[in-house]
Amino acid sequence: MLSARTVESDHADVFTYLQGNLDAAATQCNVPDAAGPASLVFASDLTQLTAARARGAAILVVNRAMSVELTDGDCAVFGCSFVARDVSMGMARLLRCFDRKRERFTQWGERHATAVVHESATIGANVHLGPYSVIGANAVIGDGCCIGSHAVVENGAQLGDNTLLHPHVFVGAGCVLGRDCEVHPHTSIGSDGFGYAVGPSRRPQKLSHLGNVCIGDEVEIGSNCAIDRATLTSTHIRSGTKVDNICHIAHNCDLGEDGFYTAGFMMAGSTTIGRRFMTGGNSVVASHLTLADDVALAGRSTVTADIPEPGHYGGYPLQPLKDAMRTLAALGQLTTLRRNVNRMLKALQLPENS
Repeated sequence: MLSARTVESDHADVFTYLQGNLDAAATQCNVPDAAGPASLVFASDLTQLTAARARGAAILVVNRAMSVELTDGDCAVFGCSFVARDVSMGMARLLRCFDRKRERFTQWGERHATAVVHESATIGANVHLGPYSVIGANAVIGDGCCIGSHAVVENGAQLGDNTLLHPHVFVGAGCVLGRDCEVHPHTSIGSDGFGYAVGPSRRPQKLSHLGNVCIGDEVEIGSNCAIDRATLTSTHIRSGTKVDNICHIAHNCDLGEDGFYTAGFMMAGSTTIGRRFMTGGNSVVASHLTLADDVALAGRSTVTADIPEPGHYGGYPLQPLKDAMRTLAALGQLTTLRRNVNRMLKALQLPENS
């Protein structure tokens, strides 16, 4: 449950009180069309505000532009109203009050009867282990962690406090996750990297990967991702980083703090990416490169050389984003350009291959 008084007192840096009863409380969050008298509602345009008025809400949040649309009569419709300085940040603050995700793990009690825990493992307070989860020798599970069904934490791995592993997550031996991390289903952390030596016989010989993966605090990793352990040191994903679904992080890579890696991102080994990196979907970064802080890539970009300066880039070959957009627009005109060139050649009575 969320009370209007809590919004005013605990989140004053994001919300400004407009009008209404601060004793109003919401037990759920809904879109305006599905709102009810116990709902928290966000309205960012007149259509949404009209729908919210028709259904009423315990707590209404509008953006700054919409605040002028509220009237004194709205006090009788809504329990309490606020303006959000940043609606996205407002949602990030308040939606967590209704997030019952951990109930999926706590329904089994602290340790399901089928969970397998090695006698040398250290399990913190208020840890929930789901059906058929496996905790290896000398593993350390911090306080408040939730381990989903069929998840595996191998020997010597460490999870920080309040970290959440969804079902079928694999954390390899010796890997380290910080506090307040979340890893979604079917993701593998600490599988071997793709490293081989090829001799005269031309048959690849595997390089053993003896390193690990080190993940910082408040990192979220989506479903079906693969993050490879380093050959001898550590593959790093620094604190605050968010990795979308179906991403691959190769061995020996280092991802800086607070990055956004959108679905389908792939990177080869031994590359370092700076802080606050952002990328559109299906982008690729080659091996042994260094990217500066504050680099942003358009979707389906390919990086094959160092990026020493912050900025927005796109395309393949990679260009500054404005140039990449011009190149992309020109590609759509190639057929017309070729036809016009052929007409010019004929008019000048020149051969096409001259």
